[in-house]
Amino acid sequence: MSNLASMLNHPEFKALPECGQFAKNGSWETAWSFSRRTLPSQPEIEAYLAGATEVAFEAFFGEAFFGARLSGETRAVAGFALACVDAFRVAVDGATFFSHLSGHTSLSGWGQSISFSEVGAVNAWRSVGAFKTAAPHEALKEFDALWEQLTLTPLAGNSSCKKAIEFACLLPIPHWFALPVSLSHPPFELSRERLRQALVSAAMG
Repeated sequence: MSNLASMLNHPEFKALPECGQFAKNGSWETAWSFSRRTLPSQPEIEAYLAGATEVAFEAFFGEAFFGARLSGETRAVAGFALACVDAFRVAVDGATFFSHLSGHTSLSGWGQSISFSEVGAVNAWRSVGAFKTAAPHEALKEFDALWEQLTLTPLAGNSSCKKAIEFACLLPIPHWFALPVSLSHPPFELSRERLRQALVSAAMG
């Protein structure tokens, strides 16, 4: 396990989040995305959920993003979705976003430890496929082998989607911090240097 508490202070997550999105049942390919100027209302959120017992939310800080998923009773899921949008609405920077999210969900301890890490295609995690990596410290020790294995995957052959590495945690609820590992412009090829930098960021925690 690697400590990820410092990710809250990572430069990528200090800025004001620019956009957000919801997904049900892990279908990010059909995510409901919105900007700060098109934040969904409570009736719109409730209509989207339609009694769902699971929902995931992501907030984008440029190319980096934070996500969290809640499963449970319909009321709890709806309350979580509303809290995510409220945190997005009142945030003036990354710190206030995470503070508000914790205060209005009764959840805390974001990024205490990594349960697993994987590289995937943003909003196409399932369809393009993801590649699991070892814990950051171990992945850096065997980085050349990791990179060679990654370049042989279908993920590496995809150039239409941005790529990111997610550092996933299971407590207090499933959540993840993701950093970009591809070029910022099309074609979105994997970047060896960006992957190394992301692993170093997590290992430093």
